[in-house]
Amino acid sequence: MNYSFDYDNTLIRYKYIYDEDGNITDAVYDRPHQENINLLRELASKGHRIYIVTSRIKGLSFDASIDNSPKPEYFVHTFDLPVESVIYTQARSKLSYLVELGVCKHWDDCPEQCKEIRDSGLLEVHEVDAPSAINSFLREKYIKLITENKSEVFNE
Repeated sequence: MNYSFDYDNTLIRYKYIYDEDGNITDAVYDRPHQENINLLRELASKGHRIYIVTSRIKGLSFDASIDNSPKPEYFVHTFDLPVESVIYTQARSKLSYLVELGVCKHWDDCPEQCKEIRDSGLLEVHEVDAPSAINSFLREKYIKLITENKSEVFNE
């Protein structure tokens, strides 16, 4: 069988940064999500194919002072993860990619992606717990950064 995992907040974790008044000022990479990494390894050890399907944009890169999260390929290599390939949806819906890969179950933290997958009835989805609204916060953060730094952010 084929299984897939989202990347941000599913295989790696982010956390909010708060100011002294308790207002959210940023969301930054925190650590690997060990529970899901262990699950990924367990599924692969049983002979299943594993994919990472991420809404990230391939080649998008920021200075480490802005985003210190590891790129998916680097993460796979560093942790020696048994992943067939990393699929970038370029900020589009994941459903068609998952269907094309023959995925039977996908793990993801994005409520919108999970709803679309669940509503399709084409495969099973497990919604991963993440800090409230962090997915949309990160999306807005990166849209703003891309807009402000168009000429500097696309590097392979």
